[in-house]
Amino acid sequence: MASERLQVAPVAEGQEHAFHVEPRGSAARRAVDAGSYNPRVPASRAHQWRFVVAAPPREVFAVMEQMIGTPPYRFEVLGENSARIVEFQRNSLVGHWRRVDGGGRGAGRERQPTRNQRWVTCSAVVEDAGTVIEMEASKGRGTLPRALQLIGVLSRGAHDPRTIYRTRQIPPGPVSLVASWAGMGYALYDAPERAAPRGTAVFTATRMAAIPGGTAEFVKVRLSDGTEGYVERDQVVSAPDRATREAGLEAARNV
Repeated sequence: MASERLQVAPVAEGQEHAFHVEPRGSAARRAVDAGSYNPRVPASRAHQWRFVVAAPPREVFAVMEQMIGTPPYRFEVLGENSARIVEFQRNSLVGHWRRVDGGGRGAGRERQPTRNQRWVTCSAVVEDAGTVIEMEASKGRGTLPRALQLIGVLSRGAHDPRTIYRTRQIPPGPVSLVASWAGMGYALYDAPERAAPRGTAVFTATRMAAIPGGTAEFVKVRLSDGTEGYVERDQVVSAPDRATREAGLEAARNV
């Protein structure tokens, strides 16, 4: 178009001539606005969820990155309690992957971000009821399945046997610290809360037994000298006093 034609003027430069290109019309306007123009226009929001989970925020974002932050999406941290996945590749009609986030060069020029980039955002804030999750997903193919996949894993909560935050029933009887505490002392809690003061240190070889009075996060134990305290539920395992196959199978059910 005539409005986008470039005027070329020769400029003297020593023994030779250089060419100075002066943009006109819309080309000039684009040159002026290049510093402030943001071509990225993400896809509009299409889905939204809010629910409570037992996992802490660090596990929520770790699962999000490993499960749904895979190509053609990438994981990005937005703040202390929020993150997102954003599309950076897209399969073209001819079957090859192309960048849609503006990275790289093509046909001798910088690629501009594609309009309607797809995304999924997630925020995780700890409240009294647990970790409150707020998720949003954009329009476009692929965002809804990925969001639902993450929601499915997180919402299993205490009933998911694959997470350390699952419900673990420790029946009354002999218990011991998990093997990772070998050679180190674990200070018992005076009350079933993490802010409680801590007292007597126990070791993996310390003889102790689980007794009634625990909570969902703590097991109440009594040492051989009568000292009582609380241990985090994921730090103890049943320790049968009989080395039989049946006793071992029973203890394995409580892991």
